[in-house]
Amino acid sequence: MKDKTIRIISPTVTAIIAILDAAVLGYGIFAVVKLVQQFSTMSIIFAVIEVFALVVAILVSKEVLSNGVVFRDDEAEFTGVDDNNIITYDEIAEIEAYKDTAASLTKNFDMRHALIMFTTKDKKVNTIDLGIVQNSTINKILDEFKRRTTTESISFTQIKKAEIFIKKTSENETEEETQTDQDSKAE
Repeated sequence: MKDKTIRIISPTVTAIIAILDAAVLGYGIFAVVKLVQQFSTMSIIFAVIEVFALVVAILVSKEVLSNGVVFRDDEAEFTGVDDNNIITYDEIAEIEAYKDTAASLTKNFDMRHALIMFTTKDKKVNTIDLGIVQNSTINKILDEFKRRTTTESISFTQIKKAEIFIKKTSENETEEETQTDQDSKAE
């Protein structure tokens, strides 16, 4: 199969980066005007700061626009994640995607991030935080995984994020209690 890339670009992050880039350009115009009007130490400092700000703005914009998922023949790579970002298709047992869609003015942006949880055949769970993305982007990613894997269990659930952690915590407690009971019986 041909390599395919799906960009994970959040509309919110894109708007914020565009505003910051516009501010850097505005500051650049101001710095150049001051440098032309009055050549002094302060105007040179303004120009140096502007060069630094332009470099940072270009690098941040490039990073935001390059985040995504690269689907290869035997693996998928999430380019915006540093650790555990390569998923091999043969190892996947289950894929779950979650997104918090409940309305609330008290939630932080990080509580609205979409998550994709990969359960491998050896029962390890790898959670990838996609950030604030649209449902259509999540569906494109899951559809591509459906095409490239033999996994039958692929789901996308829109629920409150707090419910995700409660569910996983109660499952972990049940597993720990079972393990403790087994250890007690063994002794």
